[in-house]
Amino acid sequence: MVEFIICLIKYTAIFTCILYAYTKLLRIKLKVWDLFDIPLFVALSAVLYFVTIYIKILVPIGFLLFDIAFLLLRFKKTFYETVTVGTIALGISFVLSEFALIVDFPVAAVLYLIKNETVRNIITQLSISIVQIVGTLLLFKIKRLQSGVNPKGETATFEILLYFSVGCIFTMMLLYTKNVTQSIYETVLLVVVLFGLLLILWWRRHITHNYREAVNNENFKRLEKELEEYKFNSVENDLQVAVYAKLFHYLNKALPDCALIAESAAAQTDCADAYAARDMLQRVLCEMNLANEKCSLQNIPQTGEKVIDATIIRLFTAAERKNFNVSADIFADVKSWFTESKLRKDDLHILLSYLCDNAMISALCSPNAKVRVELSATKNFEPLIRIYDSGKQFDEEVLEKLGLEQITTRAGVGGNGIGLFTVFQILAKYGARFTLDEAPKSFGYTKFIEIAFDGRHSITVRTCRESVVAACAARKDITVERVEGLDTEILRDGTNG
Repeated sequence: MVEFIICLIKYTAIFTCILYAYTKLLRIKLKVWDLFDIPLFVALSAVLYFVTIYIKILVPIGFLLFDIAFLLLRFKKTFYETVTVGTIALGISFVLSEFALIVDFPVAAVLYLIKNETVRNIITQLSISIVQIVGTLLLFKIKRLQSGVNPKGETATFEILLYFSVGCIFTMMLLYTKNVTQSIYETVLLVVVLFGLLLILWWRRHITHNYREAVNNENFKRLEKELEEYKFNSVENDLQVAVYAKLFHYLNKALPDCALIAESAAAQTDCADAYAARDMLQRVLCEMNLANEKCSLQNIPQTGEKVIDATIIRLFTAAERKNFNVSADIFADVKSWFTESKLRKDDLHILLSYLCDNAMISALCSPNAKVRVELSATKNFEPLIRIYDSGKQFDEEVLEKLGLEQITTRAGVGGNGIGLFTVFQILAKYGARFTLDEAPKSFGYTKFIEIAFDGRHSITVRTCRESVVAACAARKDITVERVEGLDTEILRDGTNG
C-alpha cells in the first residue's frame, strides 16, 4: 500500500510537469480550471501503477501513451505536434525527476531521523516531487525556452530536445529493468520501443521535410504571383512612359509654335487676351527650358495657315541660330488641303515638325548643311510634301524596322525614334505614300523624303546601297528601287556638292 501511495505522488508530479512543459513549449496559456486536471493525473497514475505492477519497464512507455492521449484530447493540437512536443515534455519531466532526487538528498538525510518508515518514505517522495515541480517552473524562466518551440521549423533547439527526450525515455526503460537477459519478452519489448522512438524521430524528419517543401512551394507561388504583378505593373508603367514621352516630345515642338502664333496674334490685334496667352506660353516655355527664339529673316515663304507657317518659321529660326542653309517652296494651295483633302491641321503640323527636325539634325552632322521644304501637289492635285537634307543616309537597322517600332541610332544624344514612328502612324491614318530617295536631283542634297496623300499606302526606298537592299529584303511592305551609277561614300557623308 505504501508503494502505491508513493507511486501516486511520483507519477502525479510527472504528469503535472508534462502538462506544464507542453503548454510552455507550445506557448499555450494555462487556465485556472486546469487545476482540475490534477485529480485526473492521480487516476491515471493509479491505472499506470496497476498496469505496470508486474512489468516495470512499461512505466516510461505508459507515461508516453497516457500523456499523448491526454494532451491530444485536452488541447486538440495536430497529432504530429502532440506526439513530438509531448515526447519532449516527458523527457524533461524524467530528467527533472532524477535531478530532484539529487537535490533533495540533504532533505532525505534529515527526514531519515523519522523512525516511522512509512511516513518517512511518503514525506521524502513528497519533497522530491515538490522539488521536481519547482524545477520545472524555474526551467521555463530561461529566456531561450520562454519563446517555446516550432515543431515544424528547422531549429536546432527542437531537434536537440527531441533526440534528448527519446534517449531519456529509452534510458528510463533500462533503469526500470532489473535484468534484461532474464526474459526474452522484455528484450523484444525494449527493441520494439526503441524502434518506436526512432520512428518518432524519422517522422519528425519527414514532417519537417514536407513542411519545408510546402513552405517553399508557397513562397515560390507567392514569388511567381509577385513577379506577374511586377511584370504587369512594369508593362503598365512602360505604356505610361511611352504615352508621356510621346506627349512631351510633341509639346517640345508644339509649344514654341503656339507661342509664335500667340505673339503674332497679339501684335496684329493688340488684344489683351492675346497678350495674356503669349505671356503665359512664354512662362511655360521658360519652365520647360525651351528657347523662345525669334527670327530676324524677312520674306519667309508662307502658306497662310498659321499652324503650318509656324513650323516653317521655326526651321528658318533654327537655320539663323545654327548657321545652316534652309529654303522652302510652296507650290500648292495648302489651305485647300484641309477642306478638299480632309487633312487635319494638327496632323500635318506634327508631320512637318518631326520631319523638319530630323532633317535639320541629320544635316548639321555634315559640312555645308542644307535643308529644303517643298509643299506641292501630285498630278492628281493631291497634297505632296518633300523634305531634303544634306546629312548621312539612314542606317540599315533603322530602315529594317521603319514604321514598325521606335528605333533610333542617336539614343546616346537624345534620340528616341518617337518622331519617325509617329509620322508613320499619321501616314497609316490617311493611307499616304512614303518614299525615301537617296538620289535626289537637287544639287547639294544627299536624300529626301516624299509624302503623297494619294491613298496608295506604300513605302518605297530608292537606293544604290546593297546593304539597304538586304536589310529591306524581309519587308513585304517595302518596295526597293535600285539606283545605278552613284558613289556610295558621297551618299553617306553628304559632301556631294
